[in-house]
Amino acid sequence: MVNQLTPTGLLPDTFISVAEQIALNLGDRPDLPALVSVDYSDSISWAELAQWTARLAHYLHSKGVKANDRIAVLGENSHEHLILYYGIQAFGATYCTINTDINQNHLVEMLDRIEPKMVLWHADLDRDAIGHGTSSEWVSFQDQRAEAGLFMELSQLDSEQPPSAKNKQEDRCVICFTSGTSAQPKGVLHSFSNYQAIAQHQLERWSLNKDDRVLEFRSISWASAHMISLNATMMAGATLLFAKNFSRSRFVNWIETYQPTIIVAVPTVVNMLLEQPIENGNEVFASVRFISCSTAPLMPDAHQRFEDIYGVKLVQLYGMSEGGIVAANGPDTRVIGSVGTAGMYQQISIRDDAGKALPQGEIGDIETISAQHAQAYLHANGEIEPIRGKPLKTGDLGYLDDDGFLRITGRAKDVIIRGGVNISPLEIDALISKHPDVIEAVTFGIPDPVYGENIISWVTASPDSDLNLVDLTNHCAENLPGAKRPNSIEIVEAIPKNNRGKIDRNAAKELWQAAQ
Repeated sequence: MVNQLTPTGLLPDTFISVAEQIALNLGDRPDLPALVSVDYSDSISWAELAQWTARLAHYLHSKGVKANDRIAVLGENSHEHLILYYGIQAFGATYCTINTDINQNHLVEMLDRIEPKMVLWHADLDRDAIGHGTSSEWVSFQDQRAEAGLFMELSQLDSEQPPSAKNKQEDRCVICFTSGTSAQPKGVLHSFSNYQAIAQHQLERWSLNKDDRVLEFRSISWASAHMISLNATMMAGATLLFAKNFSRSRFVNWIETYQPTIIVAVPTVVNMLLEQPIENGNEVFASVRFISCSTAPLMPDAHQRFEDIYGVKLVQLYGMSEGGIVAANGPDTRVIGSVGTAGMYQQISIRDDAGKALPQGEIGDIETISAQHAQAYLHANGEIEPIRGKPLKTGDLGYLDDDGFLRITGRAKDVIIRGGVNISPLEIDALISKHPDVIEAVTFGIPDPVYGENIISWVTASPDSDLNLVDLTNHCAENLPGAKRPNSIEIVEAIPKNNRGKIDRNAAKELWQAAQ
């Protein structure tokens, strides 16, 4: 057990750096798999991971990289990307990443905002799309066995006695970005100490041990994957099974072949498995202790139906890129309909509009203060806004029941959650409005049984224009990534406004629902 700490304090003496933890795992289980690619049936042992991270440390040291120097990594889930994720932090520098699909419209600005010392990018990415060469030194990487690129260079370096940037616990380990709750996603500056606080929470709440095999198919360019699976799996000395993304056609084969004990999922996956149940599902999930579910609300009836069909527990949790794991269920104490009790080091309160604390059972704004909190936001204008040490509003509404379980009742923000990805309707409005024949646009989410929400956009056209749905659909296809494109676009006579003349998104959604 770890010692309790104050919300603003440093971690206690039990703090273990990434380099120290990899070394411990090397000593305890050198030949056991650390990372397994289920797409390619390929694995890396703890000994091999230790060697690669040592080589990377020598490489970064030769480049003059120091504590808090920012190294950006662009690429999909792969052994190489995971080696860079662990290795940059093990050396003591700052790992920075951006989801190149969802954030393609902001990518160049985000890189400029990070001001990285180096950009490490996968050679399969489109150079123009990622703004290649716009800042810093750019180094491409490929398969670790390739005869070119970063990993070929690393293979020639010393695999022992890695140098260190000699970072401190409050130095920055990761810079990530929120997944789109504003038109310009906010950068989030994490310290080694708050990332360890989150990992300690996961280790304790999930009772993780070295025999666990955790299956992760969400993008590792989101902080959620770091917090829920990557860091805690390393701390437990367990095995991380990973895929590039979720595949309904290959999912059963992954489970039967690799026998995961924990599966990290989102409501979209749960809904897919309810829409098309797996044959002999109880047998397929026999190795699985539980399946976690996060990033969006899961309806209680869907939760119960899933457990009835498959005989495996669903464990909900609730977190934020900047706030860590705010609340979580345990596999043996989970309550359907709730996201669990307060996470380790989390102090949750429910507040009214005036900021006054509400008693248990009353609905209000969810607020938290915690050692899990990130250090600060990095805004688009370069401003750094401190977070840690003061209350953080989650933007959601909910209440604490009599047993201290947090129940989410709604979202205070207009964010659309589609397939577990947070999408800003404001960003879609702005891009649709760039069409020369569009006067105004309003975008909102409507329920979808599989993806959680679908995207609806209403548009008003310029007088005497020939604007049509084909033009608008093509315009969106050219300017928005697939996940952010509206499922339906309607040309309307007027968009509802509030009494201050501003577009009323909720009123538009209510009108749409009434028409259905």
